[in-house]
Amino acid sequence: MKNGIRLFWFVVGCTFLFPLYWMISMSLKSKSEAYVNPFGLPKAWAWNNYIEVLSKYDFPLYFKNSVIYTGGTIVITLVAGTMLAYCLSRMSWKFNGAALFYVSLGLIVPIEVVVIPLFQLVKSLHIKDTYFALILPYTGFSLASCVLMLFAFLRSLPKELEEAACIDGTNVYQAFFRIIFPIVRPALMTQSVLIFMRVWNEFPLAFILGARDQFRPLTVGLHSFFVSVGVSHWGHIGAAMMLTSLPTIIIYMIGNEKIENALTAGAILK
Repeated sequence: MKNGIRLFWFVVGCTFLFPLYWMISMSLKSKSEAYVNPFGLPKAWAWNNYIEVLSKYDFPLYFKNSVIYTGGTIVITLVAGTMLAYCLSRMSWKFNGAALFYVSLGLIVPIEVVVIPLFQLVKSLHIKDTYFALILPYTGFSLASCVLMLFAFLRSLPKELEEAACIDGTNVYQAFFRIIFPIVRPALMTQSVLIFMRVWNEFPLAFILGARDQFRPLTVGLHSFFVSVGVSHWGHIGAAMMLTSLPTIIIYMIGNEKIENALTAGAILK
């Protein structure tokens, strides 16, 4: 029975790893071999696919833009989300429950629903062809999950921490930055990984608000590369996909335990 269960999960794991294997093997095949041998290992390792892709695909520019979008979103979301979660979980005020409910609504609003009003808002604020055209919307969509996770984490901490700090003469801001902030650092690392995975791979909003080549992230640049190449050279397509996906793979390998912690962190949310 145990061997059957292990075999089942092994097969399930292979189905998840197969797309990664296919992408790597396809990136190292020549134009003709990609059609003759689509799923097997490459007979001749065509490393020149990566060189040719880098010459046709402006990877450094798109990579820089994705880093700016992802890094800016992570910083703003963590700073604002941590403060709001602290306010909701550790302070008692009149509209505490209403504010928490309002924030939780952000989890059920898909990006596609608000694309048109968001586009008009970005135009009216005159930030369309800037990095903030994507950083601010990404931050807004990331705040809900960040606040709710940190809310659950902060509510599990004893209030005696702030009471002891208050006796020692600290104010609210000192207690937050000197005591609470270092404690929630593991949760912040978890959120950083989750936000990175979400923003780095986001496409619909980036395609609409980051249409200019100067501000395109990797996902939109990859789409433009696919349009120009078509399906004539699958080796180039695989190489471009690998270059785009490599940062996500590295971050996931580093922070997969933190993602698992994030999935179970909501269990303490009452």
